[in-house]
Amino acid sequence: MSPASRAYIVLVAVAALVALLERGYALRNERRLRRSGASEVAPWVFRLMAPVYTLIFPAAVAEHLAWRRHPALVWSVAMGLLFVASKGLKLWAIAHLDGAWTMKVVLPRTLRVVATGPYRFLRHPNYVAVMGEIAALPLAGGAWVTALAGVALFGAILAWRVRTEEEALMAHPGYAAAMGERPRFIPGGRP
Repeated sequence: MSPASRAYIVLVAVAALVALLERGYALRNERRLRRSGASEVAPWVFRLMAPVYTLIFPAAVAEHLAWRRHPALVWSVAMGLLFVASKGLKLWAIAHLDGAWTMKVVLPRTLRVVATGPYRFLRHPNYVAVMGEIAALPLAGGAWVTALAGVALFGAILAWRVRTEEEALMAHPGYAAAMGERPRFIPGGRP
C-alpha cells in the first residue's frame, strides 16, 4: 500500500471518529430536549440519512483501494481542505445552536431562533457543510463514484428533510419572521 493510500485511510478514519463524537453530542442534546418536552419531526428521514452518511466512509476507502485511485496531490490537498472547511462550517453552526443541535429534527417546546454565526447568512449552514463533507472526503482519495452516489442519495433525502423541517419551523411565528426571507443554502440566493 502506498504512503498516499495510508494517509487517505487515516484521513477517513479520523473523519469517522469525528462523526462518532458528533453523534454522541447530538444524542445527549436529543435526550435532554426530549426530557423537557421536545418532539421529533419526521423521524423516518433520519432513518434514511444515517446509513447513507455512514456508508460514505467505508465506500470511499473501498473504492480508493479496489480501483487504485491515486489523484494528483494538489487535488487531494484541495479536497482535504474543502473537507476541513466543511467541518469548520458545521462546527460553527453547532456552536451557535449550542444545546439545540441534533442530527434529528427535534423541536423544543419553546423554540429559540438562532440568527447569529452562519445563520446570519443561511437557514441551513449545517446541511451545506454536510454536503461538502460527503463530496470532499471521497474525492480526496479519488473515489468519485462514492462522491457522486453519496451526494445524489443524501441530497435527495435532504430535500425531504428540509421540506419537513421547514414546515415545522415556519409554523413558529418567531422563526418565520427571523428566517423566512433568509436563503436556504447559498448566501445571497433565493429564500
